[in-house]
Amino acid sequence: MKKTLLILMAGTSLLSAAEGMKIYGAKCAECHGADGKDISVSGKAIAGNKGTLAKLQGYKNGSFGGEQKATMQGSIADVSEADLQSVAAYVDGLK
Repeated sequence: MKKTLLILMAGTSLLSAAEGMKIYGAKCAECHGADGKDISVSGKAIAGNKGTLAKLQGYKNGSFGGEQKATMQGSIADVSEADLQSVAAYVDGLK
């Protein structure tokens, strides 16, 4: 039973990260790069960061962010909580 649960959880995590990769490609890669390592005027490198979900939630609700706060809020305004979790799972795995 425990093995089955662990396998299901691992599969769910992989699916979540795969969905996060798609959303990341559509919403985030332009500023942060396909691998999360780009540094530009509108984005900073995020590969290797942790705590991505809390940051994304903070951007969305306005409780987090610096000079790019408005840009980030606009970028993720229509992203669901489940999709934020998927993106965070993907970003947290970037190295």
